[in-house]
Order: sequence, then C-alpha cells, then structure tokens
Amino acid sequence: MLTGEPANMELPSFGGAEEEEKPVVFKTLPPTTPTTPPPTTIPAWEGELKELGFVAPASAIPTPTHMFPPDITPVPEKLLTYATIQGKAGGTTESFEIPFPYWELWYTVDPWETRYVGKTSSKEAGVADVLAFEVFPSFSIELRDASDNSLVKTIEPRGGLDPDLWDKGDEYDPRPWIEKFYEGGSAKDYYFVVNTHMIRSYRIEVKVPDRYIGKY
Repeated sequence: MLTGEPANMELPSFGGAEEEEKPVVFKTLPPTTPTTPPPTTIPAWEGELKELGFVAPASAIPTPTHMFPPDITPVPEKLLTYATIQGKAGGTTESFEIPFPYWELWYTVDPWETRYVGKTSSKEAGVADVLAFEVFPSFSIELRDASDNSLVKTIEPRGGLDPDLWDKGDEYDPRPWIEKFYEGGSAKDYYFVVNTHMIRSYRIEVKVPDRYIGKY
C-alpha cells in the first residue's frame, strides 16, 4: 500500500540472532625427524667356539669310482754316440749337422786338484817365508749356430768342479753331466767353443736315440 514512506529493503530475520563469522586459524606444527633405531653392537670375539648348523640338508651324493691307468714303467731309451770331442786345451771345433728332432750332450771333465798347496822354507836363517796357492779350475761349452755364429747356449758343470768332494764316493760325483735339446725336426749345423782352465782332460759326446737309425 502506498503510504508515502520510503520502502523498507531489509531482509526479514528468520528467528534467532545473526551468527558472527569466525576467522580461520592455521596452526604450524614443528617438523618431525624420522627416528632411526640405534645400530646393533656386535660383541668382540673372545675366543669361544662357534658351532654352525645347516639351513638345508644335503642330498645324497653317490660315491665316485676312479679308473687308474695301468702301472707302466717306460723303457729307458737306448742312445748311440753320434759325435765325440776330447782333449785337454780349449778351442773351436768343426761344425757338425744335427738332423734329429732330439739329442743329448754328455760331457765329463777331469780338473786339477783344488786342495790348498803350501810350502814353507827353512827357519834356520830367521822367519820362514811361505809359498802357497789354491787351484780354481773352470770349464764351459758354447754351443753356436754355424749359419750365423750366434750363441745358442752356454753350458757349465752344475755344482762346479770339486774333485775333493767327488773323492768321497760315487754318490758325490755328478759326472757325466747331461744336457737335452729338442730341435723340432729341422736339421741344423752347430759347432762348439770349449773354454778350459786348469783342466787335465775332458770328453764331450753327442748322443741320439737308436730309433733314429735309417730315418734321418
């Protein structure tokens, strides 16, 4: 109804007082640190015996059987002397051919005695003078290739030259010394250079298996 008063534009209130709007409060929590369990302390070993058990039983394993080859003793190879060199003084030999795949060098040496030798003059005129010396014999063989004179091997008596030791019995005498050579089937020419010092005599032998007869 028109009354001439300005219109009331307020919304009607629907029972009860109007609720006051409350501000939102955010709480900040302190950072959390993950907890790590303390390491397990392994006690030091004090010498006690530790017994270990099995985690799983083993399956049965059959007992193995072994096959043994027959006991065959090789027959010693028969060697024949192919060439010899002997003398007292050293020197260079003439060349010789080795057409065999395998050969052996046997040598023996008779050196001077190595004992200490001394002589004392008469003491009638005063203090005696002494004349003495000791012998040190030596022996070596140079095996050289005749095609170019190159050194193949120097051969010396193993254990040295000690006739005093050899006189004690055969078990102390290493003679003859033996050197073995494998050529692989190719023929070669060689020669020896023999070096001697205080040697009475020596003998060198080149030996080959008798099965090579008629083959090379």
